Amino acid sequence: MKEKMMTLSHPKGMYVLAMTEVFERLSFYTLSFLLVLYASSPISEHGLGWSKANALTLGGLYTLAAYIFPIFGSLIADKYLGHFRSILFGGAVIMIGHFCMLFSANINILYLALFLIASGTAFFKPCIPALLGNLYKWNDPRRESGYCWYYCGINLGIMLAGVIGGLLLQQYGYHIALTSAGFGMAIGISLFYFGRKYLVFNSAKSVNLKIIVPKMTQKQSKALYMLILSIAFFALWAVIYNLSASGTLSLFIEHHTHKTVFNYNIPVTFFSALEGLTIMITTPIITYFLARRSLKNRYPHFFSQMNFALFVCVCGLFYFTLLTLKFDNQAFMPKPFQYYEIALFLIIFSVSETIINPVIMSAISIIAPQNYKSFFQSIYLSCYGITGLIAAKIGSYAIEKPFYIYLSITIFMAGAAIIFFFIKPKMIEIVNAAHQEKKNTLKQSAA
Repeated sequence: MKEKMMTLSHPKGMYVLAMTEVFERLSFYTLSFLLVLYASSPISEHGLGWSKANALTLGGLYTLAAYIFPIFGSLIADKYLGHFRSILFGGAVIMIGHFCMLFSANINILYLALFLIASGTAFFKPCIPALLGNLYKWNDPRRESGYCWYYCGINLGIMLAGVIGGLLLQQYGYHIALTSAGFGMAIGISLFYFGRKYLVFNSAKSVNLKIIVPKMTQKQSKALYMLILSIAFFALWAVIYNLSASGTLSLFIEHHTHKTVFNYNIPVTFFSALEGLTIMITTPIITYFLARRSLKNRYPHFFSQMNFALFVCVCGLFYFTLLTLKFDNQAFMPKPFQYYEIALFLIIFSVSETIINPVIMSAISIIAPQNYKSFFQSIYLSCYGITGLIAAKIGSYAIEKPFYIYLSITIFMAGAAIIFFFIKPKMIEIVNAAHQEKKNTLKQSAA
């Protein structure tokens, strides 16, 4: 019974970080969900009146900045500011950026607001998962389920962003909806500040920010290479994420989906909220399954979980590809998609997201060198940024020729998942050898 309680319970700090992330993601995804729609909407509807291609490019560039900047922010956090001050500073900058969105009809202020939000994210985002890793010992079986609950907090924020952003957009327009997220960011900063006593902070050292690779054994180096390889596979999944959870799908929903139910026109952002809702529902199921497997000493390796997530992603892509066949009859059906068909695709894809994101964060917290955990978390985040720009370019073609583009992507992702399946056993062997070496070292130190 004691072992079971130990497996299922978590440090209070995990809940502090999860709730902090709720409001940071509320901020980020309110902007992410609305930016392409805002840029592509006519000026008569208080949008910017840009073309769909230019709007997608703006969304891709913003995503790129928001996830690339953390590489530099994490180095400053690790080596100079420390995680505590970096999170407070980053949150304040994000908040100011959102308040600037109130005046974003001026294109220069829009660019300033986007730059501030991306810059604040650089300091805020990579520090939270690093702090979460500090709450668990390297071999703690609760680690991955802790990251699952943390990711559940992220998706509560996503769900709130979709619902609140959509309702505010309908009632008050783009500027109020985009600005409102700044108040959510203020709540997140407050929760973090008052919950800091439950967290474990690493002391930052004021040193040169030049990256110094720490000394590692041969086995640890090989394990780090396996981590980098797994991040590469994650990046392929992130391309699909950016196609499915950002501007491209939003344009499909807005212009090609019948979404009126009982005379109510469902806001586009409500579909994005469905992603967060699905993950919140499936997270307890997954964490319970992992806890039960842990008690039986049959816990699935994080690389196995990643591989499974890739196959689930392929299933979702295949289903969406079949849906795009309806575009052949678009002349007779201006809106060939039905709202429930898009909803089913999002549910399938969100299951893969529920699995893969907590797993990759957990893997980084275990394998990455101690002094560079935030840096490697930022590398993981940068995958979203780089692939966001790639997805924006793919999306501009997908809107014109959806079946051929999505069929090509499905085949490519299926091939990647199969390759991962065959190389996975060797990857697991290398990582387990590094873990065993670390375990032996700790035993010798204790002796």
